[in-house]
Amino acid sequence: MTEEQVTKAILKWLVENKWKIICYDFPQSGTGKVLHHNERISGNKNKSSLIPDIVAIKNDQVVFIENKDRFELSDVEKLNRDKIKNNYSESIKKLLKPFVYKDMYFGIGIPSIFSEKAINYKDKIDFILKTDGFMTEVTYQNTSIF
Repeated sequence: MTEEQVTKAILKWLVENKWKIICYDFPQSGTGKVLHHNERISGNKNKSSLIPDIVAIKNDQVVFIENKDRFELSDVEKLNRDKIKNNYSESIKKLLKPFVYKDMYFGIGIPSIFSEKAINYKDKIDFILKTDGFMTEVTYQNTSIF
C-alpha cells in the first residue's frame, strides 16, 4: 500500500464521518499547505518547513495527520517534538484563521499491518489511524477525537 493510497482512504473516511478537509497533500504533489517553522531563517524559503498530509476539522477539533506506507518511529518523534515545542504555531494560526477551534491533535495514518508496531509509541502522539485501503479505523486516541 502506498502513502497516496493511505491518504486517499483516510480522506474518504474523514469525509464519510463529517470532517471538513482543510487541506491535504499527496507525496511529491506540491498540493499541500506549507507550514513554516516559527524560527524560519530569511532567504531559506522552505527549510524546516512541514507539509501535513491531512488537516481536518469537526466541531471544535482539528487533526493534523502524517501518513506513511509503513511505520517510522522518526515520524512519530518529529510530530511529538513539533507539538511539544509548538514549532509551527504561527503558520498553523494563519492556516486555521477562518475556523473556530478549541483543540488540535497530531497523529499518524498507516497501513493496518503496521498498527501493532505503532501502538508501542502511542504515548508520543494523540491518535493512530489504520487502513487497509478500504476500511479505516481508529487504533488509538488519547481522548475522544473521532
